Amino acid sequence: MARSFAVAGAAVILLGGAAIGYAVTRQATGGMTEAQTAAMAGAVATLDGDIKSARAAVRERASTLSGPIAIRSAIGTDAATVDDLVARGDFVPQNGERLELGQVDKPSAKTEVLLPRGAARASHDGIPGSYVELAGDQLLITEITKVVPQYNPERYAGFLGVTRPLALAPALKPLVDAGITGKLVLGDKSVPIGTMPAGATTREQPLASQQDARLVVAEPPPRAAMPLPILVGGIGAAVIGLLLLVISALGKREPTGTTAGWNALPTQPTEPPRQGSAIGHAQTQLSQHNFPAAGTPSPVDPAASSQVVPSDLGPGSMIGRWEVVRRLGSGGMADVYLAQARGDGGFEKLVAIKVMHSHLARSQRAVDHFLDEARLAARIHHPNVVAIQDLGKIGNDYVIVMEYVEGVDLERVLMSARAGQRLVPLPVALGILCRICDGLDAAHRATAPDGTPLGIIHRDIKSANVLVSRQGSVKVVDFGIAKAAKQVHYTIAGETKGTPAMMAPEQRVGEQVDVRADVYSVAAVGFELVTGHGVNLDLAALAHLGVENWPHLPLPSSLRPGLPPELDEILLHSMAFERERRPADCSALGGLCEAVVKRYNLAASDKDVARWIEGELRQLSPAFVGATTNFSKSPSA
Repeated sequence: MARSFAVAGAAVILLGGAAIGYAVTRQATGGMTEAQTAAMAGAVATLDGDIKSARAAVRERASTLSGPIAIRSAIGTDAATVDDLVARGDFVPQNGERLELGQVDKPSAKTEVLLPRGAARASHDGIPGSYVELAGDQLLITEITKVVPQYNPERYAGFLGVTRPLALAPALKPLVDAGITGKLVLGDKSVPIGTMPAGATTREQPLASQQDARLVVAEPPPRAAMPLPILVGGIGAAVIGLLLLVISALGKREPTGTTAGWNALPTQPTEPPRQGSAIGHAQTQLSQHNFPAAGTPSPVDPAASSQVVPSDLGPGSMIGRWEVVRRLGSGGMADVYLAQARGDGGFEKLVAIKVMHSHLARSQRAVDHFLDEARLAARIHHPNVVAIQDLGKIGNDYVIVMEYVEGVDLERVLMSARAGQRLVPLPVALGILCRICDGLDAAHRATAPDGTPLGIIHRDIKSANVLVSRQGSVKVVDFGIAKAAKQVHYTIAGETKGTPAMMAPEQRVGEQVDVRADVYSVAAVGFELVTGHGVNLDLAALAHLGVENWPHLPLPSSLRPGLPPELDEILLHSMAFERERRPADCSALGGLCEAVVKRYNLAASDKDVARWIEGELRQLSPAFVGATTNFSKSPSA
């Protein structure tokens, strides 16, 4: 027995020493955490989206102001005449904007600013174009456009400028909250983000929306990487080993018998853990699959000991730290709940949580499918894609925590409008279509943490998978059957997934697909938006019509009088049977649509979309009333 104790003691000491050695020799690590990397990507996406939206709004405003005869007449007059325009309300700034009106005397090349009065020089010398400047903690978005004088155009030329401020604080706040320091640089100016340490190593991220703008952030300094649990465990093992050696040494003494009058005390049995104790229960596992939490609270409380049972989740039930408000919907793979978290100071946050059906957790293929959705969507950071905030596992149940969109899916509102014979206003329809293209382009260009393209293809674009919020934002949702170059779950060869009515022909027959399959489906949604007519492009149902004249749809302009004829070619070519005839990607399709918007002055802001959706929600037919939610009616929900 003594020998056994000695062997065990020596072995435990060796293990403890190895653990201590491993702990104390670990190298320090540095660099951004996943949450910080996600915060930086999110800030860049937000800034790009804000600049693009502000630029479109300012461009629309300048175009609107430069057209009236009163403005064009004032170009050939003087500042006093412009004062009269202001007094009559024909030329009044809105939303904190700055307006400028000027004339150029062609013979003398002299430039005079008519408004504001007394200005020494014209903004950007009155040269037409779009400009972005940094001023303190704001960006100034300026659009200068030509104004053709009503009188004496051979002598005078005119220009009109609109400038609006764009606050940077909302976009930069997530960086501050994530502990990131640095600066936003635009040309030769910059605005600080926190206090960057002197001599810090920096990382730069350019903004796609502005050529000379970039985000420069400090890389966190190296931090100690000594794993304290391993160190403490190693010390404890060494102590236990020493005790075992001591016991083995004492055991080698010859027994001297029992002292007269004394009996050996019986060994006390060890008390088993109480059944009600949380000790021994499976602990919550959060983010076990390397998903960036994007700085959001964990969906699961590590102290929770109860297992999620989806069928029991009514209002007031808890999913970790999230309290269920109501069930939003149910699909073939998961239930979706509206949930909220409360914090100090009255903080509340609403999220949509997908809870995978418990019986599917026994199928590795189903689990891989479910996890792939979160893996892919979590890498997409764009205002027009519903954000995945976290993935958790409680017991045997998987949950995905998503951004909650308070609004309605596009399919429901289009069906209701169709039933009421209401058309979507053309600027709103094209605005939604362009935003869908922007969101999908971001998905197609998403990369892994090492910069490797993910090659994401949604494969199930339809109006039901586009959400429109009450604030006018448009978001693509449900990457449940998305395909990527690298993923755990693969579609079996010849297997068809998606919605046949909106599916590209090559996808319908089980061939390999690329981003042009999404272009096809987006164009089908666009056809519904601008014409008010539904489509069914199921290849199996239309095979008897043949490939010629595919997709066998009437010209959009024949269904809606006044529709720009360019949309006929854009939409129908984007739904061409041969993928080579379609636009190369969603960015190209979006660019074609934006050109039509600009040519016909059909821009729509988020406020315009919001006003339309509020009007439709008020008229929503009872047949289409339901929870406004992130939930998609696709089987992968």
